[in-house]
Amino acid sequence: MRIALGADQVGYPLKQALVNYLNARNYEVIDFGTDSPDRVVDYPDYARMVALSVSSGKCERGVLVCGTGVGMTIAANKFPGARAAWSDDIYVARQSRIHNDANILCMGALVTPAKKAEAILDEWLATSFEFGRHVPRLAKLDTEFLVARSSRNEQKFTDAMTNIRFGVALSPRKSVFGPLMFAGELQEGLQAAAQSGFSAVELSLRCPDDVEKQELAEMLKLKGLSLSAIATGQSCLHDQLCLCTPDEGLREKTVERLKRHIDLAAGFEAKVIIGGIRGKMTGSAGEQAKQRAGAVEAIRACAVYALDKGVTLLIEPINRYETNFINTVQDGMDLIDEIGESSLKLLPDTFHMNIEENDIDLALRRAQVYTGYVHFADSNRMVPGKGHINFARIMETLADIGYAGIVTVEALPLPNDQEAIQMASGFLRSLL
Repeated sequence: MRIALGADQVGYPLKQALVNYLNARNYEVIDFGTDSPDRVVDYPDYARMVALSVSSGKCERGVLVCGTGVGMTIAANKFPGARAAWSDDIYVARQSRIHNDANILCMGALVTPAKKAEAILDEWLATSFEFGRHVPRLAKLDTEFLVARSSRNEQKFTDAMTNIRFGVALSPRKSVFGPLMFAGELQEGLQAAAQSGFSAVELSLRCPDDVEKQELAEMLKLKGLSLSAIATGQSCLHDQLCLCTPDEGLREKTVERLKRHIDLAAGFEAKVIIGGIRGKMTGSAGEQAKQRAGAVEAIRACAVYALDKGVTLLIEPINRYETNFINTVQDGMDLIDEIGESSLKLLPDTFHMNIEENDIDLALRRAQVYTGYVHFADSNRMVPGKGHINFARIMETLADIGYAGIVTVEALPLPNDQEAIQMASGFLRSLL
């Protein structure tokens, strides 16, 4: 575990004792200073450095020390994603983790002896968040964007937010693709989605036969849900039906599979995602160029077919570690322009954007007229709010560009499906 520490000149002696204590126990320590008890400094400066290192994910936990610990606590909690807790007691430290998922511990050098501080720190580091009933409460602590909104046109923001609906990605089959909730338990997933306040679901299907159309329609109606999109990547992962394949016969079968997905989507006014089904280009540069050309023509054929069916196809940029064909938002926009069919739209995914984009908000603004759907997952592929992506800012950007559509959570079901969907729902509600 990487731990950030900071202190003012009064807290310096205790901070140094804790640095030595953590180093002796093989923790990775990032010491932001101060480096002397003799030079007067301002504690908010050190609170800021530690809070930002924790909220960005560079450090898992933080420790701040001043005279009483109170000033550091107030200062650190000014920063989005920081949950700083003051403690002079082992019980309080433990509860701050169990109930509040505190990620910064604040102590006072004038009130807490070093040995006691070490014991408090030990307990705090060893204690895990309890989840459960604390999840929706914690989500309300993460509404940092409310402050930023105060200087904006409140009515404009409110009007824009009424046009955005939230969905969650499910799968009727178990899959090697991990970021799906209730995989193989569709009825349970639909029930949980409805109970958690989602208005739509995205289904990741290996093939259209994974669901029976009439049965699915009845289940969705019963739960008050809509089908927002069909994800198709399982066809590539499980059946080797990939658009970038050098095998023309397999590519033709991939197109036929996608057309069947389009037929299914048409009955639900849903979109079809072309993401993982692209696969990877292989071989020499010449071979890859040929594979790309074949994939582009295959997507064009699907786009023409989708246009006739009244279905939107979504091009999802995916990070470089998973594919070498369409990694950035700009890549997706260029492909849409290259093919030139109005049935094609862009699907920005925050998990992939966090890897590929220099500035997520700028990329979204540039893609304003292309975007037809959005995926939310945090930097660690967990549900929003569990990593370091600033979703409050992203929601403001979506409002600014007038996005009126679905935002779907496609994230790992950790620690389990039920808690993940509850955490996602609580955090997204806090954004509204």
